[in-house]
Amino acid sequence: GEFKSQELANTAWAFACAGILASDRIAALLNRVVDGFASFEAIGLSQLYQFWLFVCIEHPHLRLLEPHHVNRLRQAYVRETPRPSQLQLSVSAVLSGLGWTHVFEYVTEE
Repeated sequence: GEFKSQELANTAWAFACAGILASDRIAALLNRVVDGFASFEAIGLSQLYQFWLFVCIEHPHLRLLEPHHVNRLRQAYVRETPRPSQLQLSVSAVLSGLGWTHVFEYVTEE
């Protein structure tokens, strides 16, 4: 079946979270992203940028996105208001409960 753009972004994000390293699956997913690039909303583009960073670290040889696509993903990502995930909130609560003073979320100026 056909994926909607947000479903595709969610799948890409799940690949990154699960550490799926199969380059053939990643390449297929990125090809689908490029084919439907215009249909993504800002949140999906932001998720895709995080996925792209995962790909760059784990598969530096997979350069399937053109620089203008990567720039559009990055722009969407930096425009998003930083908000912690449920996992971040849970880990922070445990650390605080243990008396461990920590920085909850570090946001760069960029």
